[in-house]
Amino acid sequence: MAGVAGTVVMTVFSFMSHYLNLPKSDLHEVIASHLPLGDLVSWVVYFGFGVGLAYVYGDHVRMRLPYHSYLRGMIYAAILWGVMGMIMMPLMGMGFFSGSIATAITALIGIGLYGATVGYLYEH
Repeated sequence: MAGVAGTVVMTVFSFMSHYLNLPKSDLHEVIASHLPLGDLVSWVVYFGFGVGLAYVYGDHVRMRLPYHSYLRGMIYAAILWGVMGMIMMPLMGMGFFSGSIATAITALIGIGLYGATVGYLYEH
């Protein structure tokens, strides 16, 4: 449930970022544009990643990180953001950290919200 909740929070932020005058950072759109699966299946894959990464956090990473609750989740999210920006985005042809510092910061905020939610829900 923590993975679903974290993914929902991150998704809401990505939809709201336009209204906050932030660059678009929509991980669902990245998945949908690189995997020709159709809209419903791309949402299932997107939420599957969110749930899977929350499982990795809870089962393998959580107790190895300092602090507790949402701070642990935010540290985990920063690690995910770094891996995504330095490895996944260039592999998908989007450039190092999507080629823009503003987009990278928006992604960090969204993934940070995901991590904070997952971290908080795992410990409460």
